Amino acid sequence: MKEEKEEVLNPADFTFETWTRQKGETALAYGAFCAFRDFGAERNIIKVILSIEGDEREARRKYRTWRNWSVANCWKKRAADYDKYIDNMRLAERRKMIEGREEAHRQITEKMLNIVNKKLDTMAAEELTQANVTDWVKTAVQTEREVLGVSKEDDGVKNGQPEIKFDADFEGL
Repeated sequence: MKEEKEEVLNPADFTFETWTRQKGETALAYGAFCAFRDFGAERNIIKVILSIEGDEREARRKYRTWRNWSVANCWKKRAADYDKYIDNMRLAERRKMIEGREEAHRQITEKMLNIVNKKLDTMAAEELTQANVTDWVKTAVQTEREVLGVSKEDDGVKNGQPEIKFDADFEGL
């Protein structure tokens, strides 16, 4: 049975998600598009056919049909729309992960400040030096500022994460 002839689609006829099956697109043409779409950034029709067939002769035989489907159904634009959609999903997931980490860092910073506060309450005056109090508060505040994106300083930051060093005076808290 011969496949019905397809009309060239007008981009205005696209559904919202252009990478889904379009009006008038046959199941066979859509299946070929899905293989093309899912091939990735290095996609081209001959590479996709070869990845499926493995036989160069068979790939050449199918090439013209696939090329016609590609033109008629705007495969390049649809695949680019799909790539953009997937990239946006990855970015949204990454943003969610970063926001979660920022909240965890904020909570850690709050705990650090509470520990410093407790330590100050339990230390005898002679144990307190300007250096150790200043270092504790400075570290906690700097970490908090970095987590909140307020600080532009890179001091104590490695690989985008604040480096936190704990003093022996904090043991047991």
